[in-house]
Amino acid sequence: EERIKLQTELDARSKEGFRSLASEVLSQSTEELLKLAEQRLKTAQGDATLELEKRKQAVESLVNPIKESLSKMDQTTRKMEAEREGAYQGLRQQLRALERETRSLGDSSKQLSTALRGSSQARGKWGQLALENVVSVAGMTEHCDFDVEVTLKSGANGARVDLLAMLPGGGRIPVDAKVPLAAYWDALEAEDPVVRAKGMLEHAQQLKKHIDDLHKRDYSGLLEEGVDFTVLFVPAEPILAAAFEANPDLQEYGLHRRVLIATPVTLVALLRTVGIYWQQQSLADNAREISEHAKELYSRVAMFTEHLGKVGSGLDSAVAAFNRAVGSYEGRVLPAGRRLEALKLTEGLPRKIGSPAILEASPRRLVLSEDVGGKEGESDKGKG
Repeated sequence: EERIKLQTELDARSKEGFRSLASEVLSQSTEELLKLAEQRLKTAQGDATLELEKRKQAVESLVNPIKESLSKMDQTTRKMEAEREGAYQGLRQQLRALERETRSLGDSSKQLSTALRGSSQARGKWGQLALENVVSVAGMTEHCDFDVEVTLKSGANGARVDLLAMLPGGGRIPVDAKVPLAAYWDALEAEDPVVRAKGMLEHAQQLKKHIDDLHKRDYSGLLEEGVDFTVLFVPAEPILAAAFEANPDLQEYGLHRRVLIATPVTLVALLRTVGIYWQQQSLADNAREISEHAKELYSRVAMFTEHLGKVGSGLDSAVAAFNRAVGSYEGRVLPAGRRLEALKLTEGLPRKIGSPAILEASPRRLVLSEDVGGKEGESDKGKG
């Protein structure tokens, strides 16, 4: 029993020793392990810090240009916004000015519409003014009588025309301005398509009545000369276009009655064509005048050549007389002077007596024959 008890105590002590030794070894191992882990952690943290710094620098090298670009873009955007705001302000002011002008134009249009619709005299003045502008653009003011309405014939059969375009050779083209607006404006203001179509048809009928009135006036008989057409001038393209849309046969109807319907564009073309005829007439007149002046110049040159021939004959006689005088001088006067020089009576005098040269050349003979070119060439060769 004691042995068992002793063995038990020894086992207990052994376990206690082993436990204490294991605890001591474990404590030392843990401490060393912690130190090693701490060292490795510090090393890892240092490496991680260096790697993080490198990555930070790399990211900054990539991000900084983007940052600078974004900064420049932000400045540019702010500048554009400021400029855009200024442009919006200017555009707003222009729109306001345009609104005011539109309102003013609308008021003026209403006033013009009221004046033209209510007064035939106002419409007539507008048509005459448009007619004068067309004549001015065509450059035919000189050949058109439009300052006042021209009275063609007095009495019951008399008529008045707004413009007479003069043709070369004495012909004339009568032009009468008409402004049919009442039915046209009523149709434009109508909202019902049926009412509008009816108004346009009435507008075409009014223009057709003007054609009939001009046909009845018989300008060909009043002018006492052949007139192919009378021009009915409508001062606005839309007015005539609306009438043609309502009645497409209106132009043909006018041509059968020797009435040509014209707008500013077509009338300018017509007057420009007449202007070309005037230019051709002017060229022909100038050619005839040049021919007359050439004949007169030729007669004057012929008379001048006669006078010039007489001058040449006189010069020839003068040269012969001069040479005879020189011969007389050398034979009679010069020897006496030489004798005075031999006697030394002329010493101290500033000038000495001399002998003038005899003229050998004679005036060129003026050729009056028909073969002027050939003889002049021969004369030039001999002179050369």
